[in-house]
Amino acid sequence: MRVVELAARIQAMTDDALDMLVVERQAPLQLASTFDLAEHLVKDASVQQALAWRTAAELAALSDGRSTPRLDALLLGVDGVALPRVRELAAAASIVATEPLVAVESATAPQTAIDETIKIAELVHRVADAPIVLRSRSQLPAATARALAAAIDGDPARLEERLEPAVLAGLIDRRDGRLRATVDADAWLAAPVPERWCTLATAWLAATPDAQAVAGDPRAEFPLADAAVLAVRERQHRQAQRLGLADRGAPTMLGVDLRERPDAARAALAAHVPPATASVYLQPDLSAVAPGPLEGRVETRLRRIASIERAGIASHWRISPQSIAAGLAAGDDADSVLAFLAEISLTGLPQPVTYLVRDTAAKFGSLRVRPVDTRTEGGARSQARSDDEQLIRTIAVDRALANAGPLQTGPHRVTFRTSAEEALEALLEERYPAVLEDEAGELVRRTPERAPRHTHERHRLVDRLRDAGFEVGEHERAWLERQLQGAIRDRMPVRLTVSTATDPVDVELVPLAVANGRLRARDANRDIERTLPLSAITKVAGLGAVD
Repeated sequence: MRVVELAARIQAMTDDALDMLVVERQAPLQLASTFDLAEHLVKDASVQQALAWRTAAELAALSDGRSTPRLDALLLGVDGVALPRVRELAAAASIVATEPLVAVESATAPQTAIDETIKIAELVHRVADAPIVLRSRSQLPAATARALAAAIDGDPARLEERLEPAVLAGLIDRRDGRLRATVDADAWLAAPVPERWCTLATAWLAATPDAQAVAGDPRAEFPLADAAVLAVRERQHRQAQRLGLADRGAPTMLGVDLRERPDAARAALAAHVPPATASVYLQPDLSAVAPGPLEGRVETRLRRIASIERAGIASHWRISPQSIAAGLAAGDDADSVLAFLAEISLTGLPQPVTYLVRDTAAKFGSLRVRPVDTRTEGGARSQARSDDEQLIRTIAVDRALANAGPLQTGPHRVTFRTSAEEALEALLEERYPAVLEDEAGELVRRTPERAPRHTHERHRLVDRLRDAGFEVGEHERAWLERQLQGAIRDRMPVRLTVSTATDPVDVELVPLAVANGRLRARDANRDIERTLPLSAITKVAGLGAVD
């Protein structure tokens, strides 16, 4: 197939199909037209790069000259036939097709899926409670990554791949240099575990067209994968295993059911979820252990006054001055906190817990943070006030607060270079009893921030290629005439660049007839007929029909 014919097929693609093509074939951003894209896709380097992502079965088919609908969509083949150069390069690799992977009944897959769903939910909870500012290159701060990984008993180096299913499911947004929960996160967190798993696994499968091959040994299933491709496939393999979609190098029936019978998959998982409990074992060391998944009402309430140390079916919690202060800032008081803990505790109310709650409540609000006018404060952006003079002196010389720039400006007052919210976070991090207040002295109840619902953003090349079209040279005249005949048949408009005695002009025409090297068409904007030689057409964009 000639490049111009390939360009015509690209021009006829839907926006979604073109988006998938340029993303998966890793088209360079500098391409200026569909003809440029077609030329890029047939180059050996581009074909070899595409083959590195293909399964052994796909490579074997291509080497035999066969294609599939998915390979056609990637323009490695057309109408079920591999492109000649693609066939040559695939055949040169001498790949033997592997046996199709057979789905297995896995006794461990449901339990693994439940555990991973609970752990991803904990990550979503934490991002929902406190959006994360990313470092350069959109990376998580190292300390944040360690804290999040510790909460799910995971490896910080693998944290990004644990977050990815939540991003794919539209629960976490990763744009504008921040990691935020979306408006869909709260409803998902409130849903039963089987529903949460279905959302995660379905989104992951939709984003992983080669999911069945990924379930196997990546080195065997993707024989031409280089180190970079293999790293992606191995990451996907680990994700499939954790979500219960792969086990022992094969896809699981749980994953097959999810694709073909979602209700059956949901029911199969639900049968392995332990009954929800409304109780915890409250310990004198200020820890709490839930013997099973907590009822939604209890977990929501407990999260206001305790932080989770390890997520799982049996979760571990920790009560601290900071967590109690957070509950008080949300509207609780000491009596309501102690009443709730007494209600859910299977071990009574340990004295250290009672003391901590009472002591934290007594100190709550003794250090109040608010913004200040930078014009009158020598560049300071916020202040903290307290009746406790010793507390103010301690804050002013606390080296742990150096980045906030504390400066004592009176016996009961210290200012900071940072915003009030940043100063508050720094003080809370160092266990000071700080609260945020407004200009009227009222406590500020912080509303959780949520990102808008996730929407797919098309690759930047799509719009550019739609507008650009491609150049028409002498070799493309016959092809152009065929395409115009198709546009006449379907009464579809075309956008053309036509050379004139002065400068080229862009016109939108509805072709009426082509004969003797000339085009007769109606000008769509002026509603008049025009006749022009085909040789004057130098560029085509927006063909209405392609044969």
